Amino acid sequence: MTPTVVARRGALAVLCVALLGLLGGCEPSAVRPTAEFTWCPDGREGALDYVFVSTSTTVPGHEIVQAVWEFGDGTPAAETGGVAAHRFLEAGSYSVVLTITDRRGVAGTTTKVVIAEPAAFVDPTWRLTLGYPPMVSGVVGNRSGVRLDAVTVRAKFYDFDGVRLSDGTFDVYDLEPGERARFDIEAREFLSRIFYATVEIESFQAACDAPDPSGG
Repeated sequence: MTPTVVARRGALAVLCVALLGLLGGCEPSAVRPTAEFTWCPDGREGALDYVFVSTSTTVPGHEIVQAVWEFGDGTPAAETGGVAAHRFLEAGSYSVVLTITDRRGVAGTTTKVVIAEPAAFVDPTWRLTLGYPPMVSGVVGNRSGVRLDAVTVRAKFYDFDGVRLSDGTFDVYDLEPGERARFDIEAREFLSRIFYATVEIESFQAACDAPDPSGG
């Protein structure tokens, strides 16, 4: 009769079959590494730029040697190591897949849904006052789940023919998730010729623990 032996190592139960008279005992199946990652918006250059950081783990003595990212937007898989920077071209919901491999050649994978959208936004109720000086006033908000250390709002002022005459910026600091703040941006030049304006988020910096993928 062949005895059945159940070996437990921590939370892992391994079912082994040992033949009578066979030396060497029972070898458990390989423990797969645990793939895990976090992400954070990175608005220094693009509103839909994100940094992804692997927080994956594996068994002691067998470090992770490869990390492959798939961002679910049709771009090729990227082998960039534990930190990856990615720009989504459109706001939306994306299934991001991380596959890791440790020094044994054993792989693990995980998939998470990432909602890509600009973390900072200008409320569409902003207004232009054609006084002296002309001024744009409005509200900027944080729709992300992290604090925005700094947000730069830029207003551009144009004449009737669409020629840009002037611009200006306003910086907001320490904008918590869901928080809003007022801004006022004055035109500095060609004040009497200004006819309309546009307002946009120029950049933002999120309070994330993610390393800078550029190494800066």
